[in-house]
Amino acid sequence: MISSSTEVVSLVGATVLGAVVGSFLNVVIHRLPQRDDQKARGPRSACPHCGAPIPAKLNLPLLSWLWLRGRARCCGARISARYPTVEALTAALFWLLASHPPRPWLSPSFADLWSAATFAFVVRAVFVADLVANTFIDLEFRILPDKLTKPLMVIGPLAAALQPGLLEPFPGLDDVAPQARALLTSLFGMATGFGLTWAVRAGARLWLKKEAMGFGDVKLMAGIGAFLGWQGALMTFFLGCLLGAVAGSARLLFVRDPYVAFGPYLAAGAVITLFLHGDLIELLTVTWPRWQAEHVSSPWLIAGFALLAAGAVLILLRRRTT
Repeated sequence: MISSSTEVVSLVGATVLGAVVGSFLNVVIHRLPQRDDQKARGPRSACPHCGAPIPAKLNLPLLSWLWLRGRARCCGARISARYPTVEALTAALFWLLASHPPRPWLSPSFADLWSAATFAFVVRAVFVADLVANTFIDLEFRILPDKLTKPLMVIGPLAAALQPGLLEPFPGLDDVAPQARALLTSLFGMATGFGLTWAVRAGARLWLKKEAMGFGDVKLMAGIGAFLGWQGALMTFFLGCLLGAVAGSARLLFVRDPYVAFGPYLAAGAVITLFLHGDLIELLTVTWPRWQAEHVSSPWLIAGFALLAAGAVLILLRRRTT
């Protein structure tokens, strides 16, 4: 419940900032996989169809696309719906970041820009912005660039050490200083994300005799683990596989192309985990054990669900290599 005008200003400011960042992400998504074109066009925004410079008044997030009705003024070519989608998605995510801080005392406020809360918001904003860029680059170009995945493995541990409140502490380290404990939690999360995804990739390669998952997915999961910790890495991977299996199965039914980009589903799993981490932990540690105790058939249901999910993922991996 919003209780003050300061909170309203903070939420509106975060949303507007998200739209602006989304506009910048569109440039990253378009140019990063095409470095040669970027050098040729220069730093200014230009029409992707005719190369004409885009004036500032026609480069406003969301508003310009709506005003121009989805067509470039210079040449009349249709502007991809990806542009407003990225801007709206990033704006919504920034609003969620401002309204759902990792701790109650880490709520960002424009009344106190130089604070731990602002630092926490900026770190998490960098994380979700990176995930958005990776998602749309993987969908459009089928790659996860090192320039987006590797920085996560550096920023995550550094941010955790500087602001321990960003991560749930690793158990059994109560005697360790908070900064060191947060750093170890981040590093262990990075190792968990990397190791788990690498093991699945290696297993799929042995079974299929082909590459079924790119190493970019491994690096992305390592970066996600650095920001979310080991529990977050496990949750993200499970949710990513589940979402990928459902969406990929639907894709195989309606689209002939068997390729399934895993990056977007891992990113979606990471965003869900970021905002629902506490609820997911309670589900796994409290609600789920209670349900198991009340239902004798729960082990069979768990085994059946696990086999079904694993089978769906393996089928998708196999189709991806055909």
